[in-house]
Amino acid sequence: MTQEYLADVVVVGAGSAGCYFAWQLGKAGFRTLVLEARTLDSLGKHIEIFHMDKIRFDEFDIPHPGHDELIHTEEVGYNWSPDLKVSQPVRYTIYVMSMPAFLRRMHRYAMECGATILEKSEVNGVIMNGDHLVGVTGTKDGDTFQARAKLIVDASGLRAAVRTKLPDSFGVENKPVPPEDCLYVCLEYRDEIPAGFPTGSNSYLFHKAFWNKSWGDGAILGIGQPDSFDNAWKKHKEWREEYFGNPGKVLYHRQGAIPYHHSPFSLVGNGFLAIGDAANQNKPFSGE
Repeated sequence: MTQEYLADVVVVGAGSAGCYFAWQLGKAGFRTLVLEARTLDSLGKHIEIFHMDKIRFDEFDIPHPGHDELIHTEEVGYNWSPDLKVSQPVRYTIYVMSMPAFLRRMHRYAMECGATILEKSEVNGVIMNGDHLVGVTGTKDGDTFQARAKLIVDASGLRAAVRTKLPDSFGVENKPVPPEDCLYVCLEYRDEIPAGFPTGSNSYLFHKAFWNKSWGDGAILGIGQPDSFDNAWKKHKEWREEYFGNPGKVLYHRQGAIPYHHSPFSLVGNGFLAIGDAANQNKPFSGE
């Protein structure tokens, strides 16, 4: 039996873009249903730590992070020349944060404003009425569902679960981002780093790499490169060995991809809106 859902707005994806948008919709009085393919407690764990500009919290009217999600506050970062002989201080406050904890807070805000979030709900099709998008189809726990609304929002990230299923006649680009048009971010979490190595926030722009704070006194050695994860990890090793050798102890690795591609020429259609990575939009300066 197919489960039927009806809302004012259906948001596909409960990541940072989707849950923030659902929160704002709830505050405006709209009945909002959020469909997330993964379990909520798994979200953010693929990256674990992220960095966010302090000023963005006031700009978007988000309460500043508390102790459960704020790991460090960095007031100054350093941009290094390729030969490491020159460093330029950048005085700009950045929060070093736990992404899973931040997302849990955003989910709570959305639900407190009336949004319903369904996890393990994977969208696999769209429902059209003429030239209007009126709903999506999918599966949850092995059962099928249909979710209908006046507005369907694709906030599903790079896979663009709704946008890529729109008919060609809809007027919105429906091709997925090709792998060669993604930026692959690879993070190596290290600890027990001896004295004499960098501390704080450091950017190595020639390599598109960074050495930033992690949990406690640990560090994240990260890089963003095109082509593939394999290529990014290869470049990561080359950069790390050239500059630092093999400092401390490797705890674990994390990785993620973001679109490095033009946004669709239209982000809206009849009954449709794309936001976040589903619209090829991101602000990778701070890694969010």
